[in-house]
Amino acid sequence: MTSTAFYDSFKPYLDRRALTLLLLGFAAGIPILLIFSTLSLWLLEAGIERKTVTMFSWAALGYSFKFIWAPLVDALPLPLLSRMLGKRRAWLLASQILIIAAIVLMGCINPINGNPTALNGMALSAVLLGFSSATQDVVIDAYRIESAPDDSAMQAVMSSAYVAGYRLGMIAAGAGALYLASWLGSSKEHYVYAAWRNTYLIMALLMAACAAFTLFIREPNRDAARLPEQTSAHFSVFFRVAVLPLAAFACVWQLSGSLLPETLQSLKWLAALPAAWLPMRFSGSLHRDEPTAAKHLRLLLTFILCVSAFVQVFILLGKVLPASPSPFLSFIWESLRLTGAVASAVAVGVLTVRCKAVAGETVYQAWIAPLADFFRRYGNNALLLLALVGLYRISDIVAGVVSNVFYADLGFSKDEIATAVKIFGLMMLIAGGVVGGVLSQRYSVMKMMMLGAVLASVTNLMFVALAWQGYNIPMLYLAVGADNLAAGLTGTVFVAFLSSLTDIRFTAVQYALFSSLMTLIPKTLGGYSGAIADKIGYDGFFIFSALIGIPVLGLVWLAEQRLKQAEIPSNQG
Repeated sequence: MTSTAFYDSFKPYLDRRALTLLLLGFAAGIPILLIFSTLSLWLLEAGIERKTVTMFSWAALGYSFKFIWAPLVDALPLPLLSRMLGKRRAWLLASQILIIAAIVLMGCINPINGNPTALNGMALSAVLLGFSSATQDVVIDAYRIESAPDDSAMQAVMSSAYVAGYRLGMIAAGAGALYLASWLGSSKEHYVYAAWRNTYLIMALLMAACAAFTLFIREPNRDAARLPEQTSAHFSVFFRVAVLPLAAFACVWQLSGSLLPETLQSLKWLAALPAAWLPMRFSGSLHRDEPTAAKHLRLLLTFILCVSAFVQVFILLGKVLPASPSPFLSFIWESLRLTGAVASAVAVGVLTVRCKAVAGETVYQAWIAPLADFFRRYGNNALLLLALVGLYRISDIVAGVVSNVFYADLGFSKDEIATAVKIFGLMMLIAGGVVGGVLSQRYSVMKMMMLGAVLASVTNLMFVALAWQGYNIPMLYLAVGADNLAAGLTGTVFVAFLSSLTDIRFTAVQYALFSSLMTLIPKTLGGYSGAIADKIGYDGFFIFSALIGIPVLGLVWLAEQRLKQAEIPSNQG
C-alpha cells in the first residue's frame, strides 16, 4: 500500500462526524465500567462475596432491554429541551444528567461487609446508571446512523471512531478510577470508603464535561428542525393525559398497600392499574385528529404501566421460584423469571389498548412497526439474523464479567490491573477497532464477522494459560493484549453489521433491539460467572467461555450463505 493510499484510508477519520462520534463514544464509555469491573473491585475491597459481586452485572441489563423504551426516544419530544436543542441532543443531554445523578448516588453509599440496606441502595443506583447509560446509547446510535444514512463506508469509520472514544472513556472509568482509589488510600488489605466515594464523584464531574459538549454538537439533518412553541393547550393535555392517571395510580397503590396484608403486597399494582386506565380512557379522543402531544403522553403512560408490571412480577417470581446451588439451574430459573416478567408487561400493554386508554395504531407505530419492517425486509432469514445478533458476543461478554475478579484472585494489585488491563488492554482495543474499521472498507462485513468470531473464542484460551501460570506479569499482558485486540476488531465490525440491518425510518428502535439482543443472553449468563468459576475453577470457566462461541461460527457461515442466496446485502462495502 502506497503512502497516499494509506493516508486516504485514514482521511475519513478527520471528518467532523467521525470526531463527534469519538467524543460521544468517550461519554458512552464512562458509565459501563462503573457498573462492571470498577464496581467489582470496590465491592471486593468492601468485603462482598465473589458470587454476589458478579451478580451486580445484572444492573446493566438495562442495555439488554433498551429496545423497549427506544420508541419513546424516537417518538417523544422533551419539553423545552427538544425545542431548544433538537430531538437527539435533547434526549442525549437528559440521559447524561441522569447518569451524573446515578454516579453521585453510588458514590454516596458505603457497601462495607455486605450491609443489606447499603447493597440494595447500591443495586438500585447501579440500575439507574444502567438505564440512563443505555438510553444515552440509544440516542448516540440513532445520531450516528442519521449522520450518514446510506453510506456504509462512513458508518464503518464512525463506528471505529465511536469504539475508540468508548475505549478512552473506559480507560478513564477503569484505569483512572482504580489509580484514583489507590492514590486516595484504598486497597484490598485496607479498605477506605472515602477513596471510592471521591473517585466516583470525580467520574461524575468528568461526565458533566461530556454533557457540556452535547450543547455544542450539531443535530442530524433529519431532526434539525426546531419544534413549535408549547402553548397552554399542551399543558392542559399534559394534565389530563399524564398527571391525572399517574396521581390515580399512586393514590390507589398507596391505599391498597395499607389495606392488603404483607403476603399480598406484591399484588397492589393490580388494583392500581385500573385506576390509571380510567382517566386515560376518558381524558379525550383516540381518533387520528388527537393532538400529537396527547398521543406521546399516552404512549409514555403505557410504558410506565408496563414497566411497573414487569418489576412487580419479577419481584414476585423471585419469591416463588426455588433457589438452586447449581449456576446452570439458577440460570434457567432466572430466564423463566425474566420471561414471566416480560409476558406480564406485554399483557398490560395489550389490556391498555383494549381498554382504549391508548390507540392501538400509536402502539403499533412505536413498537410493532419497526420489528415488522425488519421481518418484511429479511423474510425467512430474519430469525437466523436475530439468533446471530443474540449470540455473536457471548464468549467475550461472559468471560469479561469475571475478569477483574479473576485478576485480583491471582494476586495482581489494583495498580497492576489498571496498567495492564485498563490502559494497555484498552489501547489494544482501540487498535483493534481501527484495524476493524480499515479492513471493513476492503472486505465484506460477513468475512470480517467470521474472523471476529474465531478470534473471540480462541483468545479466551489465553486466560486458561494465565490461570495455570498464576501471578505472571508478561503472561497477563500477552493474554490481555490478544483478547482486547480481538475484541476491538470484533466490536467495530459488529457495530457496522448491526447498522446495516437498520432502516433509516426506525434507527433508534431497530438498533436498540439488535444491541439489546446482543447482550441479553450473555449478560444473564454472565451474572452467574462467579458461581460457575467457584464450581469448575477459572481454567474450566474460560474453556467453557471459549466453547460456547463455537456455534456462532456456524451461524455466521449460514447467515452469509442465506443472504447471498436471497440477494439481500448485509453491507454496502
